[in-house]
Amino acid sequence: MVKRYLMVNEIKPEYLEEYVKAHQTMHEGKWKEQLQVLRQAGAKECISYLYKNYSILIYECEDIDESFRKLGQIPARAAWEDFTQPMFQNSPKFDGSEKTEGLQKIFDLNQQLDEGRLNQF
Repeated sequence: MVKRYLMVNEIKPEYLEEYVKAHQTMHEGKWKEQLQVLRQAGAKECISYLYKNYSILIYECEDIDESFRKLGQIPARAAWEDFTQPMFQNSPKFDGSEKTEGLQKIFDLNQQLDEGRLNQF
């Protein structure tokens, strides 16, 4: 079953422009292979929004810890990790080396109307 995970990561202000540009041009730049790397790791969807200097990540896969573990095993991913790690204020690991901390869902209109309950995924 595909689950939707949300994460918030703080970007250091001095890296914000570079971080945004790398993501906006990923499909045409030197990071292009990262698109397929995410798919190889089981990502069904990966969307990042920016609010001030916070990256809000929506990540859909069956199990985020397993997906991130797979990312950590793909050699092409190491360069992206080396590039982005200094940019994060909170230093999240996207390689499966630690348990992933996501946001807690507290409301879901469709789920609560259709199912009469709230589930995390």
